[in-house]
Amino acid sequence: MPAPKQPPSTLYDKLFALHTVREQDDGTCLLYIDRHIVHEVTSPQAFEGLRNAKRTVRRLDCTLATTDHNVPTSSRTNFKSVKTFIKEDDSRIQCETLEDNVKLFGLTYFGMADKRQGIVHIIGPEQGFTLPGTTVVCGDSHTSTHGAFGALAFGIGTSEVEHVLATQTVLQKRSKNMRVRINGTLNEGITSKDVILHTIGVTGTAGGTGSVVEFCGSVVENLSMEARMSMTNMSIEMGSRAGLIAPDETTFAYLKGRPLAPKGDEWEAAVKHWRTLKSDADAHFDTTVDIDAQDIEPTVSWGTSPQDVTSISGKVPDPETVSDPAKKKSILRALEYMGLAPNTPMDQIKVDKVFIGSCTNARIEDLRSAARVVQGRKVADHVYAMVVPGSGLIRQQAEKEGLARIFREAGFDWREAGCSMCLGMNPDMLSPQERCASTSNRNFEGRQGAGGRTHLMSPAMAAAAAVTGKLSDVRKLMQGRQDIAFEPEMDVASDEDVPHTNEAAPEGDELVEEGTDAQTESAAAPAPQASVPAGLPPFTVLKGIAAPMDISNIDTDAIIPKQFLKTIKRTGLGVALFDAWRYDSKTHEEIPSFVLNQEPYRQAKILVVSGVNFGCGSSREHAPWALVDFGIRALIGISFAEIFSNNLTKNGMLPVVLPEKDVLEIAEDARQGIEVEVDLPKQVVRRSNGKEYPFEVNSFTKHCLINGLDDISLTLQHEKDISSYESHRSATRPWLDGLNFRGKVPVEPKTATEW
Repeated sequence: MPAPKQPPSTLYDKLFALHTVREQDDGTCLLYIDRHIVHEVTSPQAFEGLRNAKRTVRRLDCTLATTDHNVPTSSRTNFKSVKTFIKEDDSRIQCETLEDNVKLFGLTYFGMADKRQGIVHIIGPEQGFTLPGTTVVCGDSHTSTHGAFGALAFGIGTSEVEHVLATQTVLQKRSKNMRVRINGTLNEGITSKDVILHTIGVTGTAGGTGSVVEFCGSVVENLSMEARMSMTNMSIEMGSRAGLIAPDETTFAYLKGRPLAPKGDEWEAAVKHWRTLKSDADAHFDTTVDIDAQDIEPTVSWGTSPQDVTSISGKVPDPETVSDPAKKKSILRALEYMGLAPNTPMDQIKVDKVFIGSCTNARIEDLRSAARVVQGRKVADHVYAMVVPGSGLIRQQAEKEGLARIFREAGFDWREAGCSMCLGMNPDMLSPQERCASTSNRNFEGRQGAGGRTHLMSPAMAAAAAVTGKLSDVRKLMQGRQDIAFEPEMDVASDEDVPHTNEAAPEGDELVEEGTDAQTESAAAPAPQASVPAGLPPFTVLKGIAAPMDISNIDTDAIIPKQFLKTIKRTGLGVALFDAWRYDSKTHEEIPSFVLNQEPYRQAKILVVSGVNFGCGSSREHAPWALVDFGIRALIGISFAEIFSNNLTKNGMLPVVLPEKDVLEIAEDARQGIEVEVDLPKQVVRRSNGKEYPFEVNSFTKHCLINGLDDISLTLQHEKDISSYESHRSATRPWLDGLNFRGKVPVEPKTATEW
């Protein structure tokens, strides 16, 4: 009998099915994770959880750690250690804590003395750690970058970082399928950054909520891998769970020869498998957005959300032409923060600083495109401009090609690898009211420094702004200009330059970092653990004061500004909740008009949000930690960002989604100081007048919240299922295992380390 014909599937459907270990009745799936990247900001609390529960890291061969967010990008000529090099106490503590944890747990680590160190979403692809058909996670929302390879890649919160370290799985429900199809031919001077900014302008920052978006069409097919990564990197700014591009010959050519890519017969077997990873012709997409390449011009942002974009030939919007009250209010707020007048031509806006870098645009192709604009020109007198390569290897490559010399001669500051001014967690940041032309991915209030004003754009456009001193159309600067005089070399370091790793490396090669011992043993699966309480109070019926908020697109940077992320604990963040809105930036005194500074809302247990898309932005859990530390246990709103909503439940909080009219009625009670009741067992919100509003919540989440259960303990009850999956994975896709793990599916698991 022939096998039954399978229904047509999208690429996302295929990847999800390929990694499903088991599925519960409510559709919650245990998803196996092939690749886990760890950095210093979202991992300390996860490792602390492992230590407290006496758990080990399950798969050392599938985990890679580096520092990137906090590291200074100043010269490392005299670098000796993190302890002596990083001057800021909180940044140094986070980096030292990661170094302590990787030593304790035996993880592969690219430290600041290692030329492979860099931004997590750049070093993964650069090393070949990122492969098609894999699941990739990191405690960082821009993990979506890796989707350019046909990998299901998404950001996770710290609770999930701990879950992956302990079990190599996450709990997931299927997302919807969204397709963005971009056809035609891009005009001269248009880059993938322009394409994705234009796309977000079309869809909005909540357009992909609840979905995984697949980018396709002739424009995408003709992009390089580095250009594709810029697009999937910013797919998260559409509100989507992840971004995908089907792997093709461009993908395979990029990966071949990378230190961690499969070799020999395994390479051939892997490519054969990878060629099957594409959406079927008749696969169903819940949403399709079609974009014509001819509609895309060099695109820049004007406001405080990635959806606030226009072409460089456009103008700052006029709120008086907007009829929607909520949208008008949002524009007015953004213009006030950005210090812009309506109808100002975009190419008349002067800048103070220029930043070329970040996980969006710090690859070698990005630096080449900027150098083509800069060559033979000088940075404007009033502008400070910096270039921050995405990794030590990219920096090395750029210096070989002469790009660094071009930037220096033009007056750019040539820096070391790191996240730098993308989010200002390190010394690189904007001062209040400074205006920056930035190649990063977010222009949230205070993102690059308190009071700083960010305009997003491509590397070429940022370079144009640097030499003209204002936002400028790069196409005008490139007219009649000879191409840059350098010969690009292969941007993969040779075997002599970069040590191989033990992940799918040739026989006998091991991962060795300068100054550290080689990791020679694989992680065995831990024995099933007894339930370890996560310290979450059960959530049943919550009755209390509700604080009303009527702002749309409240992002995680607004909920907890980035300067408060430098903590290695989960507690103590309540005082910093909505810091920029609660306190005067100069006097640090409370702003009386802000709702949480007023009685009775200082005692609020519930937040009622009548604006849409609350919690958009980062995957880090600091925003939920700040809310729960303040005393908030439930949030009622029209819509919540997906990752944020998931992080709430992991921390014992309940997000309640209701229709707008219901939220407005409840918000009116909140404004009058009338208590609201959230009844999780009966799944209703109850007003004091007795009116009830039913809400949906999946049964597994409900069960865990009501009982205050620990996800990891629940997952480890399915140890046999996980081990069985790993055995099948090793047999069918052996290139995903490190050499030390291969053929060693755990039978007698190791016990936890003596603590």
